[in-house]
Amino acid sequence: MVGVITKPYAYAGLAAVGVVVWALATAGSAIAAGHPSYWVAYGAVAVAGMAALVLAVVWRSRPTRLWLAVPTALGLVGFAGLAWWLAPFAATDRALDAMESDDLVVVASSSSHITMTPTGLAANTGVVFQPGARVDARAYANILRPIAEGGHQVVIVKQPLGVGFLASGFAPSWAEEHPEIGRWVVAGHSLGGVVAAQNAAEPNATNDLVLWASYPSSDISNEAFAAVSVFGTNDGLTTIVQIEESVDDLPPGTGFVEVEGAIHSYFGDYGAQPGDGEPGVARNVAQGRIVSATLAFLDD
Repeated sequence: MVGVITKPYAYAGLAAVGVVVWALATAGSAIAAGHPSYWVAYGAVAVAGMAALVLAVVWRSRPTRLWLAVPTALGLVGFAGLAWWLAPFAATDRALDAMESDDLVVVASSSSHITMTPTGLAANTGVVFQPGARVDARAYANILRPIAEGGHQVVIVKQPLGVGFLASGFAPSWAEEHPEIGRWVVAGHSLGGVVAAQNAAEPNATNDLVLWASYPSSDISNEAFAAVSVFGTNDGLTTIVQIEESVDDLPPGTGFVEVEGAIHSYFGDYGAQPGDGEPGVARNVAQGRIVSATLAFLDD
């Protein structure tokens, strides 16, 4: 046993398996309900970790093999560290309750997206929403549900590994496949807003832009679409300074809506987020203002 624990790949294997167990214990529901890439990634880490542990038992240590074992073990540890960082922020019960269909909205979920469809008359406007980095797509069900209740088709993207850039082509392709809805607005929270801004600036079937606690990564001020930027004054991750600096990068006439006391995680329902600010207003009050500002833009 002593010989086993002195082998570098034994520690790497324990780290990899430990990360997978921790991720499933803390965010298992979000992984299960998320994009299939989560299962592929965590499955690969688990298999690699178990393989490393088996090698630690059956592979006799030799100097020539040690040179191979050390970098391999370091690579596995790095792989496990990435898997730890990618563990999603899981939706709270408040958001999960909004995933149920009723007389006003029909909610459906697939491996790549969640749809919230208003009942009654067909929607004229659709919203493709990109979540923030590593945030469970279901975490936006509660705050986006009033948008659907207001008569707008809502599509929430399930991003591969919770990274918006890996789903950058979803909104244009979805809009092209659904021409029955005349106006498709791209929207996003945090990193998802960066991706949404890129989509809006590209020549495709999407139209306008809604940013929640976000800003574009480049100058798109020459674009002709309409946009609104909704942000919180107490946000520790997308600060007021960053929002002010983004004014010149957005099209002229972009609306800026300040939500007093709101923090970054108020734009969804997924608990606290490291680095965020301290709230100065109740969550339900802030979210009501976020929804009102968004509906005003969509209905204008």
